Amino acid sequence: MEPEEAVRQIAHVVDANGTDGGRRCAAGYRPVFDRVADEPEADVTELATALSEEIAAGSRPDPAAAERVADRIVGVAADGGRVDD
Repeated sequence: MEPEEAVRQIAHVVDANGTDGGRRCAAGYRPVFDRVADEPEADVTELATALSEEIAAGSRPDPAAAERVADRIVGVAADGGRVDD
């Protein structure tokens, strides 16, 4: 999945959950999707799925929360180092 597609998916999920501002909210995640897309081992789909699940559950993660999810996906440790599997 490309970052543009992920942003559209998030916008639809936000709108489908009865809140407005799907496009505006999703646009805030675009830099996070771009960062994940730049990582060869990471998958934008995994980030889109994780954020979609949170939104569907009634939460609207802010961009900082999305960054933390992205860190987990790309394997960045809390201290900024890499996480080895």
